[in-house]
Amino acid sequence: MLFRNKAGLSVLTVVVGAAAVAPAVADTGFYVGLTAGQSRFHQTKGDGDAMAVAAWDSGPDSFTYNIASSSINKNDIAFSAVVGYRFMPALSFEASYTDLGESKYRSAGTLNFNPYPFTTRGTADFTTHAKGPTLAALVALPLSTNLEIYGKAGLIYSRVTLEFGSYMEHCPCGPIPSTSSTTSVVSNTLDPLVGIGAAWHMTNRVTLRAEYTRFIDVGDQDKTAETNIDLINVGVMYSFR
Repeated sequence: MLFRNKAGLSVLTVVVGAAAVAPAVADTGFYVGLTAGQSRFHQTKGDGDAMAVAAWDSGPDSFTYNIASSSINKNDIAFSAVVGYRFMPALSFEASYTDLGESKYRSAGTLNFNPYPFTTRGTADFTTHAKGPTLAALVALPLSTNLEIYGKAGLIYSRVTLEFGSYMEHCPCGPIPSTSSTTSVVSNTLDPLVGIGAAWHMTNRVTLRAEYTRFIDVGDQDKTAETNIDLINVGVMYSFR
């Protein structure tokens, strides 16, 4: 009996001691943080080609735009500022302001003047920039005293700016000068987001995170078109515990 009492006391001492020195993964309270990473817009070169042809054809003068070459850069740097509150060990809510960067499309080709048989060179380019505030719930699963994984779901109130630039070279057919123009369209929409991540609690206050998030159907289909945007980032959080 004495041996069993001593063994039980030893186990209790170890458990209490471990709880005292382990990082407080399960602690609640406010936290703030910063993240940075890479975004990827799910736009294709074919999407840009179609928009460029449609943009030239929809102007006050009718042109047929024949694309000779085009390219698209769908990746950019993204960053966020985060503030959150951990209500319980498994549940947090956080708000952020996220700049998802931009996607850039470029093309060059020839312009046919309709209905006349005149041709000159032209270009068209699009830049799509997305950003906005987010609100999300995080559900965590601890793997050890200082490591956990989590899932997240929420919304982004996105502001998408689509900027279109065009250039038409001087036409040798007559007194038509070289022209260039830039126009932009802005949309504001409420779009869903989902993600997964891992958090390493270095101390009771400092946490490192790595995360993947997908922003779904960002933008307005009629104004700026919709696109999914993937974000892979890392960040550091500071807890006020």
